[in-house]
Amino acid sequence: MIDYVLAGPADEAILRQLLRDHPMPSWVTMAMTREPDFFAGANRFGRDWAVLAREGSTPVGMYNCAEQPVHVDGQPRETGYLGALRVAPVYRHRLRVLRDGYASIRRLSPRTADLWYTAVASENRPARRLLEAGLHGMPHYQPLNELVTLALPSRRGRRHGFWQPVTEDRLDELCRFYNEQARAWQFSPVLTPEIVRRCGADFHVVEKDGAIVAGMALWNQQAYKQVVACAYRWPLGPLLPAWNLYARWAGRLPLPPVGRPLDQSALAFFAVAPALADAVPELIEDALAMCPTAALSFALHAAHPWLEAVQGKFRPATYRSWIYAVSFAAPASLDGRPAQPEAAIL
Repeated sequence: MIDYVLAGPADEAILRQLLRDHPMPSWVTMAMTREPDFFAGANRFGRDWAVLAREGSTPVGMYNCAEQPVHVDGQPRETGYLGALRVAPVYRHRLRVLRDGYASIRRLSPRTADLWYTAVASENRPARRLLEAGLHGMPHYQPLNELVTLALPSRRGRRHGFWQPVTEDRLDELCRFYNEQARAWQFSPVLTPEIVRRCGADFHVVEKDGAIVAGMALWNQQAYKQVVACAYRWPLGPLLPAWNLYARWAGRLPLPPVGRPLDQSALAFFAVAPALADAVPELIEDALAMCPTAALSFALHAAHPWLEAVQGKFRPATYRSWIYAVSFAAPASLDGRPAQPEAAIL
């Protein structure tokens, strides 16, 4: 019999091991690790909890949940996020294990959200087929659109002096500005001054005629959250030293050796007034020049009008995932806005 229990401090070493031992496949197989303490990054945006599955004393799997304030159909709404689902290989094809795991979500959640969302790697086709199959006892997984996470090389930065640190007396104005832009997307964060103060990111703004016209945060989470390279798809693996020599010469992103994390920060809560849209590449270039790490990553939905220009100018490494609306009753009824959650809080 498999037991599902809320994980606490006594379980955190097991949670970290499950993340290390079950990386995510792509052109680079990545482990999303949480060293040195699984819970060090908890509750920085919303409320987080983790669930551990055991058969006797043997860990079988885990998942992480969060209750988050996000935009749904343009309005603030408390919504659930499902992440860090890891299942030991011998249990992955046992449908009963999955069904019981999903049943435990609502049973163990501090509060039961009626709408959830999640992200699944685009290349993880077996998982996507299973989740989209509509099997009895499973929640409804409704695919919305792809999210493209871009890892931009900081070497392509150039300081323009646009960004200035936000001051305490302007946090309300920053949050109002950000939320007005972010409501165009499903599952984008609802930003508040409390979250700004709590999350640990460095927030900056651009002003014009005394008003905020752009906002962002540089958020280095490596002290508690890492993306570790576990393997590279052939032929990149054996050619990695040559690639990195070329990348340094050409202004591309050098890639970490196997077993090492990507040195990255997040360009988080990035919002720009529509009148300033043509300046987005220069705003990002300015942020790159301020970035303390080798890479600066952020995400855009696959049909975003900025995507082509950003990819063309900065030549980033990319990682694609599908965003799903998840519901345990009737399928979600959404108004068609593209889904663009904040990658830094996934």
